[in-house]
Amino acid sequence: MALAYSHIVMRHSRQPVNQGRLVKASRKFQGENISCGDQVTLFVKLDSKKKITDVGWEGEGCAISQASTSIFSEMIKGKTLAQAQKITGETLMKKMDTQLSPARVKCATLPVHTLKEATD
Repeated sequence: MALAYSHIVMRHSRQPVNQGRLVKASRKFQGENISCGDQVTLFVKLDSKKKITDVGWEGEGCAISQASTSIFSEMIKGKTLAQAQKITGETLMKKMDTQLSPARVKCATLPVHTLKEATD
């Protein structure tokens, strides 16, 4: 039986927000899910207190990875970089409101891992 995606995931898959390269980004983070080939690049603009004032992203991959990156980009705007890096995959999954198979969890949490694995 196929799992149905939530309206949140479907909306972000069809009409992603913050998608596109941020021209004057302060930082750029790249991540890849090597098991399936999903890729994401996050661009953030930081103010003097390392608060994320703007975010953009580019990516290729399945609907789940792209929708989750769109959702994640909304979640991190307005937070400091340190606060954004503390967001868990579980928190993002709750925001997505979709049941995923274990194999698809890596797709959904790609943006979280991309930002967490970044170093200052």
